[in-house]
Amino acid sequence: MIFKRKKEAVDDVILINENEIRILEVTALDENSVHAGNLVLPRADAQVRYYPGGGRAFIYGYTGPYLAESQNIADLEKSVVLKNMFNYGSASKLQNIQFYVMLAALIITIFLLRN
Repeated sequence: MIFKRKKEAVDDVILINENEIRILEVTALDENSVHAGNLVLPRADAQVRYYPGGGRAFIYGYTGPYLAESQNIADLEKSVVLKNMFNYGSASKLQNIQFYVMLAALIITIFLLRN
């Protein structure tokens, strides 16, 4: 008796325009976007279809500018993440200054009310 191994369900991105059809394997998914190859596409723009054997196809009708804007958004997300990684210390210093200003105002108010 030969047992067939169950094939894992694979999600695909299918890009359709007037001249061609491209099929890319999904590398990552989150609530708002689909990552396939070097593209990050909004999930809201996709038509989702299910394969009979399991898995999904995210179908996009696209033009050249659409893919370029999707890539620009992906690059912007990466740069914002990198920027926030290195600005962690400066944000906490700003919060510390606000704390010390409020503490000084409280101490001055206590001294003024005491007299």
